[in-house]
Amino acid sequence: MAFIVNGAEWNFNGLSPMQAKEKIDRALEFIAISSDRGEEVSVGDDFQTRPMHGDAMLWDLFENGSALSLPRELAHELAAWLMRAPRYANAERWPPGFGDCDISIGGAPAEANPDVESAHFASRDGSPTACLTIGHARIVETTMATGSADIHFVCDESSRKAFWREVIILSGDTLATLSHYASNAYPQLHFVDGVLNDAGSLVGGYLASRQRVQRILATLNDWGHWTFTCPPPALAPGEMLLQNMDEHPSNQLIKRRFVGFYLDAAPEKPNVRLNRKCREAREIKLGERTLYCEWHVKLEGHQNRIHFHAPVPESDDKLVIGIIHEHLPLP
Repeated sequence: MAFIVNGAEWNFNGLSPMQAKEKIDRALEFIAISSDRGEEVSVGDDFQTRPMHGDAMLWDLFENGSALSLPRELAHELAAWLMRAPRYANAERWPPGFGDCDISIGGAPAEANPDVESAHFASRDGSPTACLTIGHARIVETTMATGSADIHFVCDESSRKAFWREVIILSGDTLATLSHYASNAYPQLHFVDGVLNDAGSLVGGYLASRQRVQRILATLNDWGHWTFTCPPPALAPGEMLLQNMDEHPSNQLIKRRFVGFYLDAAPEKPNVRLNRKCREAREIKLGERTLYCEWHVKLEGHQNRIHFHAPVPESDDKLVIGIIHEHLPLP
């Protein structure tokens, strides 16, 4: 289980048709990305039968003459999703105490909310689960008679990534959990087969470097594509500068941008490429293409490196994590 729709929030009283549509569109966009990434989004059995606007239930919102009269194409999108959406009620095993009492969300008076309750029990049972909200992203303490849990309410890519990155930690914070959840936590990175396992061979082992490794991967995921592709002269995202859209940033500018993200990243010196042994140690195969992963981040000043390559078509335009090593040979 990954995400559960918090049906209680699908209450459109007081909203205009446009505001309601925007909220549903955002949820469907989140669900579509989840589907592409193999992230399950579950719903409760009562999702289609609960009041969402006055006494109107979900499908009533699309009827001609209804207060909202939402567009029919939106109904088709919802129907296509709900036909295949899993129901968490179909889980093989129900946690002890589920449904026996109400749940307090963020210190509010306890009330019945089986959707959030299911995420609460799953998280306490060692299967971190977030709630898909049509409100704002947040982390909320939920409390029941059996105990408390911090539940992520997610609604966009930023909150989704924050959830998966915490899952790595909550699931043991080991190399195995990093490898298992890396594609979810760092979706804009392409990991060469087996490269994350090499983090276990770093000096001191992965556990000694795990916080630095995760921070570096997060920064490369969030800003690496921009760093390599945004035309000069911008040094930071959001700078309002006249730019030549056909010009590529120089290595010097790329390095300065990484400094702005607190990464000690740099390309190798030219003599490394000229030395066959050293060059080949930094080369990887991606499909039919050989990539020279000269860019690297230093975990420590004298040892432990993550080598990477700029986004390429063969990586689906994702930054490539090619090599993790104690220290590759130098001339």
